[in-house]
Amino acid sequence: MTSSSTLGTVSANAIRQYLRTAQDYDIQAESALLAASIPVGILDNSVTRVQGRAFQTLIHWLVKETGDPLFGLKSARYVQPGSYNLLGYMAMNAHSVGEILKLAPEYEAIVGDMGITDIQQKDGLMIMRWICQYDDPVVRPHMIDNVMGSWLIFSQWLTDLPDKKPESVLFEYPQPDDRLIQTYREIFGDNLTFNAGKNALLFSEDVLDIPLRQPDPILLNTLEQQASTFVAELQQDKPIVVQTRELLRSLMEDGIPRREKVAEKLNITERTLQRRLQEAGAGYQQLLDDLRQETAIEWLASTELPSGEIAEKLGFSEVRSFHRKFKSWTDLTPGEYRQKHSHLKKGRTD
Repeated sequence: MTSSSTLGTVSANAIRQYLRTAQDYDIQAESALLAASIPVGILDNSVTRVQGRAFQTLIHWLVKETGDPLFGLKSARYVQPGSYNLLGYMAMNAHSVGEILKLAPEYEAIVGDMGITDIQQKDGLMIMRWICQYDDPVVRPHMIDNVMGSWLIFSQWLTDLPDKKPESVLFEYPQPDDRLIQTYREIFGDNLTFNAGKNALLFSEDVLDIPLRQPDPILLNTLEQQASTFVAELQQDKPIVVQTRELLRSLMEDGIPRREKVAEKLNITERTLQRRLQEAGAGYQQLLDDLRQETAIEWLASTELPSGEIAEKLGFSEVRSFHRKFKSWTDLTPGEYRQKHSHLKKGRTD
């Protein structure tokens, strides 16, 4: 697993959505926070952010304590504007769905560093993809279910279209047990694809023009100024190593990113990026190699992607090179590792 700092931070509001769900299982919020060593000040907002590693520990504890493979999905039903902090209130005052989608990737760090949102339009579809940054294989599927479900439920509320469903929904992990699928269909509709290697909601692109309930451009402008200041402050507190890792994570699904592209995204020169990483005791290639290792382990443990496809996605010229590198990381071949850890893919059905 990565160090605590590389999971960034998360807002109190995001945490409270999970704590509200825990009440349905007769779990007291204070007990859950104590188990994860999170200050109870989260409950009254006297503590507004905590380390991502602590949040991941909390979700892991809640999943184990409830024993419910649908805990993350059920928590999506408690989404409200405040769950997204300023971003939620900005969304309420936007003119259309398209305007919201321009805001989400830019300001999602206000909610937390749990993942990265990527919006694309392709072949008449609007594709809203989410890349989870959390590395606990127990937590990941629940986090993905929460985020995807919350997105959809919140957008249905904003547009006053409670029955609006995506054209299709993609999940990176294998299909859960058949007894769980009906709950997914109730929230997302019938067109579900598991083991897709990515997480995404796909809508017809005409969804971008759907108006929202009560647009207020003046209030939206005010909130956006506040959000810009908040994000700038968060970025100042975020080490260059974390920023670089997050960018690498968001870019590498489309191929191994070049250093100059990462520097451009950070609005600095390639030389400055190299210097700042060296000052932080890190190097670009080492960060990239570490992330390739983590991603390979994650995909082998939690998906059924063939090792050849994983090798290609991670930029290896041939499968043999990937096998040699993976064995140097773990002392196991990809096949041996997958067999040894295949129980992780069954964790939602036990």
